[in-house]
Order: sequence, then C-alpha cells, then structure tokens
Amino acid sequence: MKNQRKWDYFDQGLDLFDEEKYQEAQELFEKALKIDPGLENAIAYKSFTITELESLEASLEYLESQIELFPDYGSLYYLKGNLLSDLEHYQESNEYFDLALENGFEEEVTYYGRAYNYLGLGDCEKAIPFFEKHLKTYVDDIQSWCQMGNCLNSLSKFREALKCYKKAIEMDPDYYLPYSYQGDSWQGLGEREKAINCYKKALELNPGDENAIVNMERLSPK
Repeated sequence: MKNQRKWDYFDQGLDLFDEEKYQEAQELFEKALKIDPGLENAIAYKSFTITELESLEASLEYLESQIELFPDYGSLYYLKGNLLSDLEHYQESNEYFDLALENGFEEEVTYYGRAYNYLGLGDCEKAIPFFEKHLKTYVDDIQSWCQMGNCLNSLSKFREALKCYKKAIEMDPDYYLPYSYQGDSWQGLGEREKAINCYKKALELNPGDENAIVNMERLSPK
C-alpha cells in the first residue's frame, strides 16, 4: 500500500512540475520521500523544484546532502555534474560525470554535458568527439550541430564545419545561427562574398545577431 502511495505522490508531483506548479510539486515529492527517503526519482525532481523555486546553489547543496546519504546513486553525481556545468564549473562538472559512471550511470547520457563543458573550457579538440557521440543519438539537436561547427571553425577545419551548418539548415532553414557561423567558415576559406551573403541571411532572420553585425561591418567597403 505504501509503495503504491509513494508512486502516486510522485506521479502527481510530476504532473504539477510539467504545469510549472513547482511549490505544489515539491510538496508531493516530499510526501513520496517521507514514505521512501531513497526514492531516486523523487530526489531528482525535488532538486529540480529547488532550482526553480530557489537557486542552482540551493539545489547543489541539496544534492550534496543526498549523495552523503546515498553514495551509490550514480544519477545524483550526474545531476550534480549538470548543476556545476550550469554554474560554469566545467572541470569539476566532468569529474562528477566520471563519478556517475563509476556508480553505474549510463555513459551515453553524459556526452552532451561533457561536450559543452569542454566548449566552456575552450578545449575544442576534446569537445568535438563528445558532440559527435551525442549527435549520433540526438541527430536533430540543431544547437549542438552549430556548436560543433563552431569548434571546427576554431580549429580551422572550415569545410568540416560547413557540413555541420548544412545539416542544421536542412533541419530548420529559418534559424539564424548556422548562417552566421557559416559566414565565419567562408571567411576562413577566403570566400568574402559567400561570407557576406551568409551574414546577410543571418541578419534577415535575427537583426540582433552580434556575430553577423560585427563581421558585416568589418567586411563592408569603407
């Protein structure tokens, strides 16, 4: 009976969370945790509500307390890794992804976080393989195609970057970012007119695109 009740509370809390009723959702997750303090899903979602209602730091503190209680829960290390990434503690975040794996967490789920951590650290050589692994499963992630292309641009692999932007544009021809980064690739290849056309397209779709604005000013005749 109690086992069913805890899941009823959790499911009701999940519905409220999806409706962005975070306080009510948190109360239900806490009811589930009173019945079973080790209910992993409820711990995770309580941390999400704390983020929404308080702060990333408060959620981090809560997760640290739960890791002390349940050091074998790989998901808690993963969640802490995500919070550290959001707080721009990229290296420490990757260390917690490693701890998640050591405690049985699924490696594939960490690819996205690792890719963006290495991007945040400015280490594109390490970021690219994780973007590639992530995109094998989440092939429709336009933002990651754009950021992997951005990494390739930074390594002067301009033609490889253009392939990334082509995929992104095929998925959403009205998204400005791949055109903007595409302009950077064409600049790297010495194709000034092609670069200008890409920046123009980016600005048609998003007049506030700073990358396109700066480069158009630089490339336009004085």
